[in-house]
Amino acid sequence: MLTIPDQIVASSADEGRITGEKAATKRLLFTVSDDPNMFNGLRFLCRFLQNKSRFDLTLLCMASPDSTYCRWRAGNGQAKPAGEQPGMDSNWSLAREEAMRMLQWDGFQPGRIQVKSASSMICRIEDIEEEIGSESYDAVVMGRRGLNRLMDFTRKSLSRRLFERQPEIPMILCRKPDLNRKNVLLCVDGSESSYAMARFVATMLEGESHLVTLCNIIKDTSDERDGSQAIFRRCEEIMSGEGFDAGRLRHMIYPADFAPRAILDNANWGKFAVVAVGSTSNPRKNLLFGSVSSFLFTELTDSVLWVHP
Repeated sequence: MLTIPDQIVASSADEGRITGEKAATKRLLFTVSDDPNMFNGLRFLCRFLQNKSRFDLTLLCMASPDSTYCRWRAGNGQAKPAGEQPGMDSNWSLAREEAMRMLQWDGFQPGRIQVKSASSMICRIEDIEEEIGSESYDAVVMGRRGLNRLMDFTRKSLSRRLFERQPEIPMILCRKPDLNRKNVLLCVDGSESSYAMARFVATMLEGESHLVTLCNIIKDTSDERDGSQAIFRRCEEIMSGEGFDAGRLRHMIYPADFAPRAILDNANWGKFAVVAVGSTSNPRKNLLFGSVSSFLFTELTDSVLWVHP
C-alpha cells in the first residue's frame, strides 16, 4: 500500500528564497582508482549534478593493492620524494588525466579540482581517515574499488575509527549506478541522523532540478501515520531553511515489516538515482553498523547510496 499526498505548495516567500543568492560551495573528497573503468563516483556526479560551478573536488588515489607502488609501500614506513618512489608510472598518470578530462568536459572548473601529489597515493583505508581528519569536507565519494576496500575494512576492528574524528561527514557510495536515473528517495524516520540527511540533500541539490520523495516506512496504524506527517513537516522545515523549493518534495508512507527491503524495492520501482538515509546507530560507532544502511550498502546497485551518521 502506497500513500502519496498531493504536491506540497511552496509559499511565495519560499519560492524566492535563493533567487539572486550565490550558491554555497561544497567540498567533496573522491577516492579515485588507477583504473578509469572504476570511476563510478566521478561518472555519477558528472551526470547527476548540473550546477557544477559550486563544487570543489579533491581526487585521492586508491592504487591497486597489487601495484608496484603498494608493494613498495608495504615495506617502507616512511614516504620518499615522488621521484624515488616506484609505481609513479603510466597507470596512475593516465587515470589522473582521464579523470581530469571527464570532470572538465562535464563542466567542473579545473581551478577547483585538486589532485593529491604522487607522494599522497594511498593503498590503505586508514589513509582516508587521515585525509578526512586533516581537511574539511562536506562528503566522501567512493566508487566500486573504494567500496570493496571499505567492505573489507568494516569487517575489522578499525571500522569504528573512521568517523569518530569527523562524525558529521556523509558518504556517497557508488557501486554500479544507472546513470540514466534521476531524483532522490529520502528515507526519514524521525532520528537526528535522518534530519541531518534531509539538510544534506537540500544543500547538495541547490540549483538542481531533481525531485525528492520523503519516505517513511511504518507499521500500518493511524498513530504511525500521524507520526509520519509530523516527520514530513519537520523535514520540510529543515529543507526550506536551506532554500530548497518545497514544490519539488513528495511524500510516501509505506507500510512494511522490514524497512531495508522496502527501501530497496521502492528504489528499484521508482528508478531513483539516489537513496538517502541516516544511520540510527550509536554515533561513536561506524555509520555502516546500522541495519538499514548496512543492508543497502551490500544490496543497492543501480541507485547511489547517501548515508549520514
